[in-house]
Amino acid sequence: RRIEVAATSFEFDPDEITVTAGEDIAIVLTSDDLLHDFTIDDIDVHVAADRDETAEGGLRADEPGEYTFYCTVEGHREAGMEGTLVVEAP
Repeated sequence: RRIEVAATSFEFDPDEITVTAGEDIAIVLTSDDLLHDFTIDDIDVHVAADRDETAEGGLRADEPGEYTFYCTVEGHREAGMEGTLVVEAP
């Protein structure tokens, strides 16, 4: 399943994503203004897109729970650029 995520002005749209445990997901990240990325430390996900670019990366979370995704560009997470991946049991 492909999930489109827009990264602009220190926020993600959507800022909450719900998936099923074990589901193969493609994050399609688009940035309108400058370099942003989509990172989840706990499941080793990192997708980066520069201004006016779209990048795609896969993720799969096998354990139900909530995982924080955020932008690792300096100052962006501190400005509120983060969201939640909700992984539901199958």
